[in-house]
Parts: sequence; structure tokens; C-alpha cells
Amino acid sequence: MESIRDIFTNKFFRIPDYQRGYSWEISHVEDFWQDLLNLQRDRMHYTGMISVEEILDSEYWKLHEDAWLIGRGDKPFFIVDGQQRMTTVVILISVLLNYMEEGELMLFETKNVIANRYLYTFNPRDNFQSFLFGYHKDNPSYEYLKREIFEQANNQEINELERTSYTNNLFNAKQFFDMRVQLLSAQEREEIYEKVVKNLKFDFKILEKQLDIFIVFETMNNRGKALSNLEKLKNRLIYLSTLLSIDVVNRIGLRDRINETWKIVYRYLGMTKDRRMDDDAFLQNHWIMYSRYDRREPEFYVRDIFERNFSSQRLIEGSIDVSDLDHYIISIAEAIKCCFVMYNPNSPLVTTMGWSWKVLRWLKKLNRLGYKSFGPLIMAAMMKVEDEDKLIRLLSSIEAYIFLLYNVSFRRSNTGTYHFNAKASELYNDEIDIDDLIIDINFWIYGDNETMGYFDFDNFYSFLNDAFRTEESNGYLAWKHIRYFLYEYEEYLGGDLLYPRSSWTDLTTVYRVMPSRPVAGCWRSHIEYLNRDQQQKVCSSLGNLILMPKIDVQGEEYCFKDLKQIMNGMCANADDVFDKSDWTPTRIESRGIRLLEFMEERWNIPIGDNDMKRKILFLDYLPPF
Repeated sequence: MESIRDIFTNKFFRIPDYQRGYSWEISHVEDFWQDLLNLQRDRMHYTGMISVEEILDSEYWKLHEDAWLIGRGDKPFFIVDGQQRMTTVVILISVLLNYMEEGELMLFETKNVIANRYLYTFNPRDNFQSFLFGYHKDNPSYEYLKREIFEQANNQEINELERTSYTNNLFNAKQFFDMRVQLLSAQEREEIYEKVVKNLKFDFKILEKQLDIFIVFETMNNRGKALSNLEKLKNRLIYLSTLLSIDVVNRIGLRDRINETWKIVYRYLGMTKDRRMDDDAFLQNHWIMYSRYDRREPEFYVRDIFERNFSSQRLIEGSIDVSDLDHYIISIAEAIKCCFVMYNPNSPLVTTMGWSWKVLRWLKKLNRLGYKSFGPLIMAAMMKVEDEDKLIRLLSSIEAYIFLLYNVSFRRSNTGTYHFNAKASELYNDEIDIDDLIIDINFWIYGDNETMGYFDFDNFYSFLNDAFRTEESNGYLAWKHIRYFLYEYEEYLGGDLLYPRSSWTDLTTVYRVMPSRPVAGCWRSHIEYLNRDQQQKVCSSLGNLILMPKIDVQGEEYCFKDLKQIMNGMCANADDVFDKSDWTPTRIESRGIRLLEFMEERWNIPIGDNDMKRKILFLDYLPPF
């Protein structure tokens, strides 16, 4: 068992290119910090295993300018297992150093001595700085760790740092430690430092060179925070590159292309802090598009990729070669860019990637709805369809499918999943025409003269009938997609262009204009001729609902003229109400009919005449207006 002080003595470490980046999230860092706080100064704490592979003479070229460290007696190692723990330790040490004051010592060591022992040191001959712990130089985390975590940028380094999900994790860990260390006294900082470098004990193992390091990596890293399949795939492809019967130059070139592809993938996966795309969801969607879908086998894509396609056995048999690997990684690199646009259509970056506002408008709608099982098909379309008008027609058909079948007709969530996942592969592999695909989607929705489609408005009426019968009688408010529908109406009225607070993120709350159980005379005078049940139906009918920014009016009963002063001019769908002089059951019915007419036009569906619409609004007991 060795301490961090023992482990770093006459050694320096690199995280090889087949490794993932820093994947610990705040919960893991918090657990590590809590362990330190709970650890008594005279006790040792087993912290886990660190497995390393010694870098041989023939591989010194991988160290670039840092090879001088070997000349002074340090041994270089690749970290195979334990990277997350070691990275966390050096981040904490770097933060502790930042708070050391002039002349302060920790365990009788100055700030420079500690930095030179664990973080970085200088080549006195060439005035060059080398890092004792770091990533492969092609990894975006290499520069980020050096410049943002260790704060050791030089004047020549002016390139903007690449951001990935892994660099976000590095930043979050540093910020976590910084917030806690700044509250400590000098003595408390020294106690933490002592625990880190002396009391934490690791099972430190140098692996034998005869072991296949790629297999060891896959096996060992299934402990702790498990590798994602995407992370395992990078290791697998690099491993296969070492088995190919090609010359060294081509082997290195392929390995570089794999590394570059994964840099691109993780750059886009981590580009937005608030909505990180899931590694394996992307990998699965890509495989469905690239190859096939199988609903009978859980995680079929994992077995497809690792056992049936990219295995050492298939390579040895000659079933795959360099061109197969290249074709796959090129597709991965292109797909992740489309995936980023799909899930982040509001990002300023997407317009620089060449996507028009017309395409992005439909992607925003689909983001609000959720892609359901259409992710692979949309990804394939964005990669393969060059005609923008046809792409938009496809996206609009998919939006209609999701809204009308799942959200209005309440069809099962797997309706059409197998069929359209198969179409994704057909589209990507040029086996189906885009026009035929659009016709196919529309047939599933609307049917034709001989066959009924899956859209069924009777299901919607049955749902509403149940919603109006409950004790709360929430009616249309019980429809969880009412916000989406009202926002589509807002856009139809031009609100997203005319009002400053009329975006999807602004308009978050659906309000009743006429309160559900009005007490004030200004409301009761309009509905006193109705019984209690009828009053509830009026207040929960579609025409009485508006989509607004969240404002504090729920606890009070405002008269209509007071609501006008509070809400008028905020958004188009509200002004559609507040431009009236009063708000009565007749006006609620009239607006409800207009909203259903909008639904008919927007999604190309027949609902019926005004009598039918009054029935669907649950206002057919009112006298005709």
C-alpha cells in the first residue's frame, strides 16, 4: 500500500489516448471530500487501486518534450486504472497551493516544492515546464488541466480552450474544492494536505508488459463509475488498429483519426452544460441509423458493435479492414454534429454550422415535443437529405405524427417504432427516397381512402370527458400537452417575433382567465345562470386558458379589468383575450372554437362544424352565440 507521496516519488504519469476523460461528477467529489474530513490524522484510509503501465524506451516519442524528466531519473507511466482518483487528488493539491500565503509551509514544504513534487517542474537548461500528471497531448483536457486547473498558461498560448463534458467536470471539481478550501485556516489546509499525501493509501500496481493493456483497461474500468459504451468503443477501435496488418505510418494515422473523432464527439456532447446529450443514447441512435434496429434484444446495438462487427475475431478473419473502421468513424464524426443541432437548436453555434432558421424552427418544435423514436430517422435525414424543402417537409410530418398520434390520439409510445427505425437505416444507406418516406409517415397518420390512419380524435374526446368528470374538473388543463398547443398558437399569432418575453422558456404557465370557482361579483354576474358543474366546465374549457410567463396572480381573484392591467401586452395569445371589454362564457366559447379551427388548419385534421366543436369544448349546454 502506497501513499500519494510514495506514488509520485521519481515518477510522472500520463493518461493514454484510449482512456476517457475526467468523469467524476459533484457527488463523487463530495464523497471524496467527506472521506477526508472524516479521516483522523493518525489513521490510514484505503482509497482504491491505481494500476499503471511503464512506458518503454521505444515509446518515449509519445512524451514529446517531457522526455528530459527521464534523464533526471523519473520513470514515466501510463495510468490504466485509477485515473479519476488521481485526477481528483491533483486538483485538490493545486487548489490548496492557490491559498498558500507568502512564506507559508505545509508539512515543512514551500509552495514551489509541493508544485514540483506533484504538479509541474521546470527544465533548467531549456527553461521549459513539464507536468508530472496530465493527459495525452491530443486530448482537449490536456490544455484545460494545464491552463485552467493548474493555472500555468504561458504568454504564447492564446488559442481558445476546447470545452467538453470532461473539461466541465474538471472545472466543477476545482470549483467545489475552491469553495471549501477558502473557508479553511492555514492549519486546517495543512491537515487536509497531510491526509491527502500521507493518509490516503492506494494499492499501486505496475502491470506486466505481457498483458494486453486494452483488454486490461476494459476489464478494470468496469469497476467504479462504469465506462459508457461510447468510451469502451474508442478503446476497442484503437485496439483493433494495433492488430491490422498495415505499416506503422498507416497504423499511427488510423489511431490519430480515431482520437480526433472522439475529440469531436466529446466536444459536442459537452458543449452545453445544461443539456448534455447522453453518450450511449447517441451511440444507439447512430447504430440504428448506420446498421439496424432489433426490438427483441435489449441493448442489441452493444452486441452488434462489440461482438458482431468490431471484434478481433472478425478482423483476424479478414471480415473488417481499415476502410471499414474509417467509414464508421467518419460517420460518427458527422452524426454527432447533427445530433448537437437536433438537441440544441437554440445554440448560437448552430447558425454558424450552416443550418437555416427554417430547419431550426422545426427542430425547436420537435425539442419541445420530444423526439420519441424518431431520433435515428431525423439524424439520417440531416446527414443525407440535401434538399432543404424536402427536409422541412419530413420534419413537419414527423412533428404531426408525434403530436397527433401520441399527444392527441394517445397511441402507445412504441407505435411505429420498429418501422421507422428501419426506415432510418434505409434512408442513411440510400435504400428509400425521401418523398416516399414522407408519404409513408403521412399514411400512418391520416390513412387514405381505404385505410384508417392512427390519428383518432375520438380518443382525445374520451380523455377530455374523463378530465371534466373528475372532482377537480380540470378539463383541458389536465391535458399535459396544452402548453405545447398554446405555444404553437402563440407562434401562429406572431408572438415569438413581436413580444420580448414570448419565447418557450418565458411562457411556462397555463392560467385560467375566469377563475375556477369565482366568488367576486364581477365574475359571478356572468355565470350565475349556470349550475355548479356548468360553471366548472366553462372555466376549464380551452378558450379560457392562456399561456403566460410565471406571475404571482394565482392566490388572488382578480376581476377581468384588473387582469388586463397586469397581463395585457405580455404575449399574443393573452392579448387575444385582453383586447376584449369583458370575459364571458360566450367569449370563452368563441375563442375555443377559434383555437380548434387553428388546430384543424395547423395539423390538417377535421374536427367538425361549430356544434361538434362546442361539444368538444364541453360548452354545448350554452345558448348559441
